[in-house]
Amino acid sequence: MKTQLRLNSVVLHGVGSGPESGAIDLIYSFLLTEFEQDIYMYISINQIGNDLKEFVMKEPGNKIHVNILYPAYEDFETKSVGEKNLIRLDVIHTALLRVANQYGKLEIQKLEEIKEKIINNNFSFDFICKAYPYKKNDNLVAKIIVHPEMDRFNYFLLVEENQKVKCRIKLYCGLTNLFYYSDLFSTVKWKSMNELIITGKAKEVEICITVNECKITFTNLTNYQKSPYFEMMRADTSEADRQKAHQDWLHSIPPSHRALITNEPN
Repeated sequence: MKTQLRLNSVVLHGVGSGPESGAIDLIYSFLLTEFEQDIYMYISINQIGNDLKEFVMKEPGNKIHVNILYPAYEDFETKSVGEKNLIRLDVIHTALLRVANQYGKLEIQKLEEIKEKIINNNFSFDFICKAYPYKKNDNLVAKIIVHPEMDRFNYFLLVEENQKVKCRIKLYCGLTNLFYYSDLFSTVKWKSMNELIITGKAKEVEICITVNECKITFTNLTNYQKSPYFEMMRADTSEADRQKAHQDWLHSIPPSHRALITNEPN
């Protein structure tokens, strides 16, 4: 995934408001790479109203910014998941066509193929974040998979041998972005052909997978009852639990860093 795409909106009932647009952002970011349309490092698409002007602008650092006038539906929040997805898809596709027409680097045919694939897959994808072959047997491979949904990103560990599935097990249900990915899953090590250990930069949780049994074990490496950052980024927990995790996380970081985040003197 070389291109990061972001859908935003500055209108009431806009398509880019809230966390739900994270899934379509991720889908496009991966598929632009798959279809060799990852020319730009960052593409920002902004749904605007009549008070702003439309434009397509290239910025330093190989970045693209698009302001697109697209009608906002007053009942957008109450529409079905499928209806919301189709509207977001149309906004992004229309914006990318304008980028293609203005700068000539994106291929219109490839953009049409991407849109068709998304519709044919009903917005359901498994993307490989990274693959980890077993050094003594290249046919044995572990992969971390992300399955984006509108309200969560589900992460799985998939282990294959000779392209046959040996184990597929859920690792995590996270918020609809990838910024915490390396903090939780940056390192995957094979201890043996039957055991993997996953850790992250935050060093809060050690995840052990026993392949033959397809069994997963989580070990809390912190002094808290629950690992603060690991819990804070979960999507399958209550708001109260997430707030508690946030407070524990603030408590766990150096006072100088905490002051920057909370705007309080240390």
